[in-house]
Amino acid sequence: MDPREGSEGVLAELLGADSVLPEQFWNAHDGTTHLSGERGLMWAVFADGIDAYRRNAHGTSLRQRTEFKEAEVWVLSTDWDWPFSFVNLCETFGFNPFGVRQALETFKNRRNSGRFRRQRFRPVTLHAA
Repeated sequence: MDPREGSEGVLAELLGADSVLPEQFWNAHDGTTHLSGERGLMWAVFADGIDAYRRNAHGTSLRQRTEFKEAEVWVLSTDWDWPFSFVNLCETFGFNPFGVRQALETFKNRRNSGRFRRQRFRPVTLHAA
């Protein structure tokens, strides 16, 4: 099964719900278990960037507006040289950067988005033994 086939569903969960199951990204049979630390760090950066964008999209304080602008610049960047750039992380997790950007823009433009509850994302492979 192509790992990108279900990426739209995973993306919808990331952007629409308050939780994403670690099993959606961590499969012991896909040959990447030796990269779990690096992949975990990449997921943490990606999730934090999305979280910062959503949490501050409707912020009114100077701090919130500044954090949102930083997240927005990261999301809109097309830097393929930096390993933790938005486009590289989308590629790593099988997301279409344009689709993620569209979903975030839709979220930003919603007037009745309500309060965004912060969600921690921690893959199973990083839990303490």
